[in-house]
Amino acid sequence: MKKKKSNMSTIIAVVSVVVVIAIIISLSRSKTVNYDDMTEEELQVAVQNKIDNMKVGELAGKGERERMEYYVKSFINAVENKDYEEAYNMLYDDFKNNFFPTLEEFEEYAKKTFPTLCSLEYTNIERNGDVYVLWITLSDSLSGKDSAVEMNFVVQENDLNDFVMSFTVI
Repeated sequence: MKKKKSNMSTIIAVVSVVVVIAIIISLSRSKTVNYDDMTEEELQVAVQNKIDNMKVGELAGKGERERMEYYVKSFINAVENKDYEEAYNMLYDDFKNNFFPTLEEFEEYAKKTFPTLCSLEYTNIERNGDVYVLWITLSDSLSGKDSAVEMNFVVQENDLNDFVMSFTVI
């Protein structure tokens, strides 16, 4: 009788382990995304979400200054890549309304003001609540310091990779 109880306990333990493993495998498969069945628009959204999640993970380990510099560099990269809509969307709404009411006006300003290939030198940063002011020297990497422009960027961080900004209009 004792052998039957021991065997029965072993069988129950083994079955329990198999059930737990099956549940874990089932749950891990349900998190897998099948990109083959997506439309192009759904695929673009899924890829952008993946990129955004990677950025948030990357930013989580950075200090305040590094994050603010990252946000400004993201803006500058968008301008350099001529993705003016992305750069425009990073701007604070009141700032846009006051200086660049339309995307076209911002694009015209960006083309004439920002160098084609920017080199950034961060000279100072100050924090006032959730607003950061960065003093930056922008220069054209191709022509050197002769074309350097001093600008202030004001960044308001709401959450990791959730920010708005403005800058000195020259």
